[in-house]
Amino acid sequence: MRITYIGCPFKTSYGAYLDSLRAAVEKRTGEPIQWVASNCGCGDPIERNKIFQTPQCKYFEMRHVVDYQSRSPFKRWLRTRVRDYSYGFRAKRYQQLSQDAQLIHLQQILNAYGSNVVFHWLQMPSRAAKVVTIHELDGFQTQFPRKNLLYNKADAVIVHCQEMKDKLISLGVQKEKVNVVLHGVDLLPQSAEQSRDGILFYGGHKLMTGKGMETLFEAMTLLKRRLGGEVPRLMIHGHYGTKTPETAVELAQRYGLSENIVWLNQLSEEDGAKLYLTASVLALPYTGSFAGLPVGLAAARGTPIVATRKAGIPDHLGENALWVEPGNAQQLAERLATILNDEALRSAIAEKLQRHAAEYLSWDVVGSRTLEVYAAALQSKRAAQAA
Repeated sequence: MRITYIGCPFKTSYGAYLDSLRAAVEKRTGEPIQWVASNCGCGDPIERNKIFQTPQCKYFEMRHVVDYQSRSPFKRWLRTRVRDYSYGFRAKRYQQLSQDAQLIHLQQILNAYGSNVVFHWLQMPSRAAKVVTIHELDGFQTQFPRKNLLYNKADAVIVHCQEMKDKLISLGVQKEKVNVVLHGVDLLPQSAEQSRDGILFYGGHKLMTGKGMETLFEAMTLLKRRLGGEVPRLMIHGHYGTKTPETAVELAQRYGLSENIVWLNQLSEEDGAKLYLTASVLALPYTGSFAGLPVGLAAARGTPIVATRKAGIPDHLGENALWVEPGNAQQLAERLATILNDEALRSAIAEKLQRHAAEYLSWDVVGSRTLEVYAAALQSKRAAQAA
């Protein structure tokens, strides 16, 4: 089967995800997968400096029309039209570079891989089956909700959690089109001699949006009072860039936590994975966003997790976490104190997490599940062509 992937080629969490998925699928099919990509328009240093996850891709550059909201209604209308036209042209380029494929799998994130591009691409005729993985919804499809009906032109849609599937169905996407496939993780044996210390937090691509940062900081101040100032260090990392956002620094100062936080910011894929072998607990008081990457890393490395039942976390962990309500700093502080002060509990949870990761989250499992979706997509395409 000739497969083409369309997605971010840079050393971001998305680039790493697609590279790992490609390796898992190629391992099972024994055939190479083509990768088509362009400059995404996020403006991150990794994109600007062209730090590729893989140089083995059909890559092209195209100028972006910035999503600037002018005060002038006419200028807003004009910019929207120009952006729509430019994204249509980009989608056409993706289509041209994928013309030899039997199945094309596009990873929807933002900008050059956002919903506007996806909807243009789905309306283009093709002999290949088309699959879309939706990592996140963007402003365009929220502003124009009826556009989401265009997902029904895909042969299959993949999401990472039931919450996203339910959202798409509520927007009119056919239930049978939407498949839940979890975010994968590389399995590594936990070192029995590895010492652990501190609380870990993953800030994703947008540190201050949907992550529960203020709840976490409030919980940390409660822990400081309970522990007499001897609060464990809080290590913060994510794919939001190498510079700590000023709003985050100011928030930490307001809660008196400047001396208790280690801002690790954006790490390499390898350093980020190693980090999860050093922390005592991962805290994720998310109210939105998606947390499949950090919970997968934590589970595979036996790092206990305190989290909300949001952001796809229950889908990836089952019941193997200590749960908190969104926005409840008191409860978060209590759960963190419980796990930090009970070594036996940490060991028991770590063992369960690693078993769960091996059974449900390994890239081998995710690759197999993805191929099942591909088979259904190809069948759907053949049925449509025969009709």
